[in-house]
Amino acid sequence: MSEEISAKKIMDFLKPRMNARFKTWLNICAHCALCADTCHFYLANDRDPKMIPAYKVTFLKDILRKKGKVDREYLQKVYDTVYHECNLCRRCALFCPFGIDIALMIGLLRSLLFSLGIAPEGLKAAIENYRATGNQMAVSEEDWVDTLEWCEEETADELVGLKIPIDKKGAKIMYTVNAREPKFYPQDIMEVAKIFHVAGEDWTLPSKEGWDDTNLAMFCGDMETARKVVENTFKRADELGVQQVAVTE
Repeated sequence: MSEEISAKKIMDFLKPRMNARFKTWLNICAHCALCADTCHFYLANDRDPKMIPAYKVTFLKDILRKKGKVDREYLQKVYDTVYHECNLCRRCALFCPFGIDIALMIGLLRSLLFSLGIAPEGLKAAIENYRATGNQMAVSEEDWVDTLEWCEEETADELVGLKIPIDKKGAKIMYTVNAREPKFYPQDIMEVAKIFHVAGEDWTLPSKEGWDDTNLAMFCGDMETARKVVENTFKRADELGVQQVAVTE
């Protein structure tokens, strides 16, 4: 966090996003604490009041009240809370009598921090990889296709006639994977190929951007990159004319 914190930049980010729904949620919370027992962070930390979901979003109200005039130390507290004390499971929203979606507001705080360049380094690196290559592990198109061809060759030794179709137009299913699979776990691709082969499914994998079905940008609130990742998959599906998109895991 070497850059100076600009109150104007904070408010310019928040103002257009503070729609009626967010404003209502911030104002109607009755602090009843019914969300407390729904939070595993609260239960795992000896019922620390600071771990109550409703308390965690008071940062958002506070930043608005201060018109964005907060310092680095304050933002570090926000960072610690939104990344280390909430995993956006949304269980608290299911128990809120007013239907307040606290995870959505935590997500907004993550987006705000990301706009200021504040996010876990690992996620920032993954986002750069998405932007450069379309996948979180920066696997090149050449390496991706080579891996699929190698997987087909290895697996065909066990199941004669097994194919891993690439860019097969009109296939029923376009299969997508976690980018860690070609990088570290190609055996997962081989196992799936066996299942599709034995099941007699009509399937394929895209060779270009869109085959990575992870979306780590979403966890940082980087909606622009998150949308691009999803659009890549839809674009490939349209180009290939498939009926369904299947995801790994």
